[in-house]
Amino acid sequence: LKDEEYAEQKDAVMVAKMRKACGLAAEALLVACEAAKEGVTTDEVDRRTSEYVISRGAYPVGINYFGFPRGLCASPNEVALHGVPNTRPLESGDIVNFDVTVFLDGAYGDCSAMVCVGDVDDDAKSLVETTEQCLYKAIDLVGPGVKLNAVGEFCQRFARKHGFSVVSGYCGHFIGSELHMRPNVLHVPNENDLELLPGMTFTIEPIFLEGSSAAITQPLEDGWTILSKNGAWSAQCEHTVLITEHGAEILTRA
Repeated sequence: LKDEEYAEQKDAVMVAKMRKACGLAAEALLVACEAAKEGVTTDEVDRRTSEYVISRGAYPVGINYFGFPRGLCASPNEVALHGVPNTRPLESGDIVNFDVTVFLDGAYGDCSAMVCVGDVDDDAKSLVETTEQCLYKAIDLVGPGVKLNAVGEFCQRFARKHGFSVVSGYCGHFIGSELHMRPNVLHVPNENDLELLPGMTFTIEPIFLEGSSAAITQPLEDGWTILSKNGAWSAQCEHTVLITEHGAEILTRA
């Protein structure tokens, strides 16, 4: 990326494109979440979602993204991130994250959400609900004049307060005409005190693990799937947001 694209403030034309791309990403994520029922495979969820994105004139970014073989990421239970959709039917009690990214008319939209399949136990429900709460509270926190590293400080404090840990090695990112733009948006304390300004667009996407250890594995043999090291279950939620004059707007709302 060019130096001038660091912490880029989008103009009105790009914001309008991002609204469309992010809106479509949110709609596609709904398709995924509604398809994810007991007995349905994540491969089938991926097929339905990718077909929906293509039918709307956009591209499901996962396909061949640095060699990724599917349109979306599907990360169940102890899979922390980058799970590859497969033919295992979803079972009652599973929790699964679906991460959807689309490219439409020169702009990217990126979001993810958790699905609780069938009868999910209270511990797993608490993990999912707390991760979702963290995302929305972090969005409420950001706005013009706020420092970027306030996100990481808040997310770690919130996770620990509720008995969870936050993955530090994977993070959010600025986004626009490219998917991963600089700087990154860390969910743990860090030194990036960039002042947020109107027109900035980025993702917030904390990954919580059960317990006090946020250790994760290296990618498995498929080159993508990353697990919690100790088998703890994981949850992640993500939105793309736009800094406005008065706060932050969620662009990935269906």
